[in-house]
Order: sequence, then structure tokens, then C-alpha cells
Amino acid sequence: MFNYAQDNNVLTKSKHSNINVGMLNFQPMPKRFMVWDKKQENFIVPENCDTRKWLYIEELAIFMHQLGIGGFGDETRSRYIIVQSTNLFDKDGKEIWEGSIVDYNDDGEALGIVVGIDGQWQLKDKNDNLMFLKGAPHQKLVGHILSNPELSRRNNHDDN
Repeated sequence: MFNYAQDNNVLTKSKHSNINVGMLNFQPMPKRFMVWDKKQENFIVPENCDTRKWLYIEELAIFMHQLGIGGFGDETRSRYIIVQSTNLFDKDGKEIWEGSIVDYNDDGEALGIVVGIDGQWQLKDKNDNLMFLKGAPHQKLVGHILSNPELSRRNNHDDN
């Protein structure tokens, strides 16, 4: 996608754009996950995770093993839902997760649920319209469909 000039460590132009992207210090954020326990109706983490409520992929694999979750078809597996971070943040700096309910106009009326479609994070509104999730300064996180199902019902979301 980018042309990389090895002699001066500069990314020049995307093959899809004429914009010079200049020097980049790109540090991808590691994938983070949360685990919802349907029985406890709460996000859960191992005791050794201090105050954070999320897990890195390696920690998730160990935690799933500790919970006794085996291969596909395991009855225990149906008790838990794993959600992934979008690595985007709302206008207040709150992290947006898969299943988050976002007010995309910050007006209390335009709510969308974050869904992953074809490798992109989208907001799905009450009419099933999709919008690209940007984590823009005007978007505000208002809850999550698992911990705040009343918010999704308020905006006529009744699927996830």
C-alpha cells in the first residue's frame, strides 16, 4: 500500500493517494479483549489483572483455559462472550469496544452499536444503516449492549 524509501526511512505515497505521508512512527496497539459472563451478567477478568478490565490476546488464551473453555461445542463456551477493542476512543477519551453503544452526533438521539464487518468497525443504527466508526471528537460512548441492554432497546436495537 505504501512505497517505502529504504535510504531515508520515509514512507512516500500510497498507491491510492498523492498525499506524502512523511516520517511515521507507527506503533500498532496490541489487541485487547473483554470477557462477558452471561451467568454473572458482568465483564470478568482474572484476579491478577489489577484494576484493568481488559486482557491482551495472550492473557485471554490463558484465562479461557482457566475458565475451562475447550474446543468448539463446549457447553461452557456458550456462557461467555468475547468482545474486542476497536483501539478508538470517544471525545472524552473512553475506549470504544465491539458492542459499545455510541452517540455519534453527541445529541442523545443518534445511537449506534459498534459491529465489526469485513475487518472494519462500523456503527449500526436502529434502521440497520452502517457508518464507518472514526472515534471522532463528536462521538460519545454511552454504554454497551451487554451491560446496558436498555439503551439498545431504547433506540430500537433488538438483535445483538
